[in-house]
Amino acid sequence: MRILFLSNVFPNPLQPAKGTFNQSLVAALSQEHDVQVVSPISWIDEISSRIKNKQKIDRSVVTRVAGAKTDYPRFYYPPKIMRHRFGQFLWMSIQRSLQKKMRMFHPDVILSYWAHPDGEVAVKLAQQEGIPAVTMVGGSDVLLLARKGKRRKAIMNVLEQSDAIISVNQSIAEQIKQDGIDSAKLHVVHRGVDCKLFSKGDRNEARQKLKLPSNQTILVAAGRLVDVKGHQILISACQQLAQQGRPFQCHILGTGPLQKKLQEQIDMSGLQAIVHLAGAQTQEQLANWYRAADLMVHPSFSEGIPNVLLEAMSCGARFVASDVGGIPEIADANFDQLVPPHNAMQLAEGISQQLKKITETTSTETTLSERTFWPLSWGNSARDVTSILLKTIQQKQCKTKTGTLNALQGMLDPPSLKEISL
Repeated sequence: MRILFLSNVFPNPLQPAKGTFNQSLVAALSQEHDVQVVSPISWIDEISSRIKNKQKIDRSVVTRVAGAKTDYPRFYYPPKIMRHRFGQFLWMSIQRSLQKKMRMFHPDVILSYWAHPDGEVAVKLAQQEGIPAVTMVGGSDVLLLARKGKRRKAIMNVLEQSDAIISVNQSIAEQIKQDGIDSAKLHVVHRGVDCKLFSKGDRNEARQKLKLPSNQTILVAAGRLVDVKGHQILISACQQLAQQGRPFQCHILGTGPLQKKLQEQIDMSGLQAIVHLAGAQTQEQLANWYRAADLMVHPSFSEGIPNVLLEAMSCGARFVASDVGGIPEIADANFDQLVPPHNAMQLAEGISQQLKKITETTSTETTLSERTFWPLSWGNSARDVTSILLKTIQQKQCKTKTGTLNALQGMLDPPSLKEISL
């Protein structure tokens, strides 16, 4: 099967850590199928990178990511306005690249991630080529962006016209059903985890590699430094925990536009020795952070199912997280705790309760053996996606044949007397 994967949420030369879960999916799909990737890059990100890092993308070089040939066309759009028309701007920006890709590659199906604008362009291209479009939705594209305004209409249009929709969790699928989308084309596939990389290891050894103290409680949060991830709430919760006198450190992993603002909050709160912005991390470093942590904290305001929690679970970690999106689907009351979003006091209380529970646990092995939910491998996740893609291709082909036969039948059937009289 030839699969064209279209998404801006994918590693690129400017942001190598962006959308690594999609890279893992593409790598797994590439084991059995011919996959190529088109990942648009914002013109603003390119200009910013040139100014700050003197970095320029060389598009003359053939790039392969996760075994798949990957193109990075430039995406032009007016910043911060007319977001409901971003699908049109993306189409105008990358149309030529896509048409060239279709001539050279001839995919059987287009798989996109993020409903808008990526999904809108994928659906339009698929309709032009007469092949199916399968849209993957990840969380905020449906749970936040599709709730109001003109962009909601654009996103609903994408979901209605998609031949199939893959949701990363059941709660998103339920929301899509409530929005009136045909449930027959809805599928749920949890993201996978690289089980070889993200596996249980020695905590002290992980802390030594990361130069962390062995005698202090370590909290870890991972995610892009943007408002929806709730890191500002975590910092406020850490201020309350510090006032209780318990020695601990909190390390926030990731980069993003709120980095300066979050550091200012840390400084103003007097938490410089407690809360640390650790920056971007490699996948190997992430695995060590998960092993080193006493507790993962995920205070997000909106989520599908966060890969960082799946990876942390695979490393044997417990977590405290916001009760949003698909997180309740993976949480286990024996090991994890859910708290309301936007509430620093309850987040601090949840962390305190969970740390107390950890001290009462005699063995960490139960975390691995007794969880009610366990992450899929990327191989298993890719097999589920493959099954949906093949089924959708077959359904599309059947509809096309039926339509052709009906058209031919109409041409061959003799006109009725009523038609002759007219």
